[in-house]
Amino acid sequence: MHSYKIVCRKDAKTQRKCPGFQQEDSFASLRQTVFVLNLLRALTEMAAGKDGWRQIGGAWFGLLLIGIAQAAEPVASAALPSPLTLEQALAFAEAAHPDLDRAQARLKAAQAGLDQAESTNGVRAFIDLTPQWVLPSLRIDDEMVNDSRARFQLSKRLYDFGRTASLGEAARADIAARELTLLDTRQARRLDILARYLDVLLADLRYAVDNEAMAHQYVNFDKSRQRHRLGQISDVDLLELEQRYQEAFILRTRSQKRQAQSRMQLAIALNRPDELPADLVLPRFSGNDREAPELKALLGSVLQKNPALVALRQETEGARAQVAAERARRYPVLSAEGEAARYEREFVSRDDLRATLNLRIPLWQGGEDRAAIALALARLHEQEARLRRAELDLRQTVLDLVQDLEALKIERTAAKLRTSYRDLYLDRSRALYELEVKSDLGDAMTRSTEAQWLAAQVEFRLALAWARLDALTGDLIQPSSQEPAR
Repeated sequence: MHSYKIVCRKDAKTQRKCPGFQQEDSFASLRQTVFVLNLLRALTEMAAGKDGWRQIGGAWFGLLLIGIAQAAEPVASAALPSPLTLEQALAFAEAAHPDLDRAQARLKAAQAGLDQAESTNGVRAFIDLTPQWVLPSLRIDDEMVNDSRARFQLSKRLYDFGRTASLGEAARADIAARELTLLDTRQARRLDILARYLDVLLADLRYAVDNEAMAHQYVNFDKSRQRHRLGQISDVDLLELEQRYQEAFILRTRSQKRQAQSRMQLAIALNRPDELPADLVLPRFSGNDREAPELKALLGSVLQKNPALVALRQETEGARAQVAAERARRYPVLSAEGEAARYEREFVSRDDLRATLNLRIPLWQGGEDRAAIALALARLHEQEARLRRAELDLRQTVLDLVQDLEALKIERTAAKLRTSYRDLYLDRSRALYELEVKSDLGDAMTRSTEAQWLAAQVEFRLALAWARLDALTGDLIQPSSQEPAR
């Protein structure tokens, strides 16, 4: 029975270190190791229906620990939970974020626009103070030079033939659109966090695959060096094995970098760019087992409920109301005015109290009204075109998602079969190894881990597709709907 013990240490003769095998003793590295192992175990149970995870052989297990300890170094932070669950990550979608702040600011602006439109028919009050001194005319028997006056004025628009009502309708449509845009922004935040969360999990799994592959190539290369010293293999064969190891080492290094990159992207999505999440909990996507909805019914629901599309419809209605408001500028305006005044010089023509009913009929406005109407019509036509374009794009998106779901269901079945086959192959290789029969145990372990990674890819893509489909109908991704895998 042969066994291999791989230890990262200086060679007694060459004083060379094994490249790629620097041991990490930090607590953070240990947490990373435990996480990846638990992740592989959970995915094995999910994809292949296994009750437990096979124990990795001594030499390979030790080598895997050493390699995984070099995973992306987490940044310690008291603010982010560790380990971080999907529920906790999605909760950050409601926290302060530039996208949410922008959407909320636009909503407040729309609300202010409604107040401004409704204030047109409100009562307006003014106090007019006019200090004035004059030189008395010789034709008037009055020698006072103080001609100051004080006036209190009230005015109110009574009727403007629908202009104010149209402006209010346009403002209310704008508010409704901004509320829907805010909802869509919140949904986009959830989808982004979900996608980045899954990217981190996949990066960790890919690292485990590449780390095992590197370990396998190193074992082959290390065995061949002894055979080369005994003259059993040529220099060319040894160099070929070393090249394979170096190529595997490069892939492992790239996977390690991808771990760091994916964590940075998740931190940015959480609006915590200075706090890289260390450990993540693998969720159980119970909704992945749903049947794909019927296309016609789904399309009708999406076209009716999609927040972004409904927001465009509201904007179109607002643009149409704005056209009506600009056309109403040509109609008369009926208003009432009242005035109470105090004069230092009294004349017959000056009254202390006055009430006026004013009908203002526009005859010619220098072409300003025509230009305003033309501009409003152009914006309406543009908005109608945007709405039609959005409907076409949404139809295509729904079709693509439904087809993706159907394809992913098939890929999911194939992934389960692949995982089962690789697990059985690993069992066979381990049995032969224990019987001292020649077998490539390292390759079998690598392929088994790779099958788990491929199964996870399908599972995560399926979960993300369902989340995007739910988002199209305006349903927010609920953190509570995702359970941690056990």
